[in-house]
Amino acid sequence: MTGTSKGEVVPSFGLRNRSFSKQIGRQGSTMRPEAFLLRSLALFAPIGLATLPLCAEQLSIPSPHALCAEADAIITGERVGASSVKVRQWLRARPDLETRSSLIEIPELEKNQRVVVERGTKSKGSRTRHLKSQQLLCFLVKNRDRWQVMNQGEAGSLGMVWIEAGRCYQYEQIENHDGAETPGYSLVVSKFCKTEEELLTQVRRGLKDRRKWERALAIENPEEQAIVLCSYLLRRTSPEGAYETYRKRVRALLPKLGEHAVAELMILLRRAKAGDRLDEAILILKDLGPLARPATGDIVRLLEESGRVDSGIAIEALARIGDTTVAHRILPFLQDTLHVRAVVAGAMASFGYQDSIPLIEKALPNAETVKATDAHHIYAMLQALHELGAEKTPRFTRDYLQVPAMRHLHDLLEPFLDGRDME
Repeated sequence: MTGTSKGEVVPSFGLRNRSFSKQIGRQGSTMRPEAFLLRSLALFAPIGLATLPLCAEQLSIPSPHALCAEADAIITGERVGASSVKVRQWLRARPDLETRSSLIEIPELEKNQRVVVERGTKSKGSRTRHLKSQQLLCFLVKNRDRWQVMNQGEAGSLGMVWIEAGRCYQYEQIENHDGAETPGYSLVVSKFCKTEEELLTQVRRGLKDRRKWERALAIENPEEQAIVLCSYLLRRTSPEGAYETYRKRVRALLPKLGEHAVAELMILLRRAKAGDRLDEAILILKDLGPLARPATGDIVRLLEESGRVDSGIAIEALARIGDTTVAHRILPFLQDTLHVRAVVAGAMASFGYQDSIPLIEKALPNAETVKATDAHHIYAMLQALHELGAEKTPRFTRDYLQVPAMRHLHDLLEPFLDGRDME
């Protein structure tokens, strides 16, 4: 299964000739020449973590399809020693692996605890039992001269599936909020594939989709490669169907194709149908920044059509692209959710659009209604007003600093207290 099947072909995409028309836009008289970038709000992601209970929390688990994308080798077999596996079948092997041994050593294999957690009802709680079977399927990577299970941890591995009586068991990674440095592991019935047959079906599909992806990466013509990569962004056109293993990788690759990526993304947005998820395409245009200026009109059109794109993502993209001529079409979203209002305010600051100041001020929530979850959005709006030179910024800042939910941001808000205040 390591080679490419003769029956497989790269999806056929017709190449199209297209040209870009230059977009010339004037800045209005109220536009400041300097542009301020919207600062990342990620700084405030940890806010509120102190209120989390000291408990365990399940982390995301990679699917067999996703593991196929990274594994150097995939085997089925039986554990016959502490770290020895008798290989029944090499489902995938690296091209440089000349001999496929029937017995391999996998260091630290013995660390994987084999107590299965069987979740019951809330009243009965969970039960545990010891796994008796030694049958397994491993997703392996080559570490120097030794094989290693992918994502091997202290007591479990996300790259291993145990099989007993035809049923599959995988490790869940559990993050502990009790001060433990490393996550724990729990062995449970696989949520991806209940049976061995389902597991092998997913692996075969994963390997097939990996070969398609590798062929896409090997395309030398940037225009053709942009067409193929963009096909991954929509479920109905994606070579991997409902899976999103490679869709997540497209965002890192398309910006490198520059104007070819912009051209294809514009076509994707214009031909989108009801139900298509377009946010990923918008995020890539955001990553492209000013180079994506030709797509500005398409983003605004979708933004104004309710439910087509995430408003916050689309407005952030427009701010990063920097086409100030769309400022007036973004302003109505200052009546949206507080999150979207904050994004709009940041966009106006990046545009230097001073006419937006009274509208941003009006969009600020009443200080008496502010909750802890509102804090970083309010900070973003005050920051935008400060960058725009709004004279009332110090007064608004003082009002919000009286709110308990905002006081932990005192050090960040303090710079906004300086300046003129008309009232």
